[in-house]
Amino acid sequence: MKNIKNDLNIQLLQQPISGNSESDVQLKKCQQIAQNFAELENGIAVLSDLYHNKSYVYSGKIANELAIFQSKQMQEIETIWEEELFNKLNPDDVLQKYVLELKFFQFIKTIPIDERHDYCVISRLRLIDKNADKSLLHKMYYFSNPEHENIELALCLYNFDFLQALNYEGAIVNTADGNIINQIETENNTFLSNREKEILKMLQKGKQSKEIASLLFISINTVSRHRQNILEKMKVNNTTEACTLAQKLKWI
Repeated sequence: MKNIKNDLNIQLLQQPISGNSESDVQLKKCQQIAQNFAELENGIAVLSDLYHNKSYVYSGKIANELAIFQSKQMQEIETIWEEELFNKLNPDDVLQKYVLELKFFQFIKTIPIDERHDYCVISRLRLIDKNADKSLLHKMYYFSNPEHENIELALCLYNFDFLQALNYEGAIVNTADGNIINQIETENNTFLSNREKEILKMLQKGKQSKEIASLLFISINTVSRHRQNILEKMKVNNTTEACTLAQKLKWI
């Protein structure tokens, strides 16, 4: 999970962003949206400023129920990650949320800037500990600067789900027409190729490259190339980490 989060963190924070008057206007507009959501939905809104690596957290009554962000109705934190909230969530769900948000970040840059506000990530996240019988509904939007088109704000909205989630569910959705662009369960089946999943399963069973090559009637160099592709796709350091992560995400 750390590697996926680190990769997302790097992509978000290392964009060539330069603030201007448009940035200030957009920040104030999004701050008002966040405040209104917290008041109307009793939810938690986290507006992350990617230019300054900080977040504005607006808390409704849900914060009291979860015993988080209780010092103020609005507070600033010196990070773009709402760890205080993540600690209340199923860690496997947080991992899948990171994976989907990384895909969303890559996807949204392919969309014309005037259409980007039509897309968001929607996730159902399971709570743990005393609230394990409840779930949160999470929505996230990226906001781009019209001048340089890079993403400079991320708005996350959390409120109680009306149903208890039995598993993580998440999707990239076009809110204008209701089309699902990318659903995490479907993407799990295609993120790795069939051959990559086959090799990963063999590695999980302790087989070496030479043995895998013999069983699949391919060269050792081909096996090595597939192994490297797996590591690059999954943003992990070794095949042990890849097997552990793929099993958690139910890719194998």
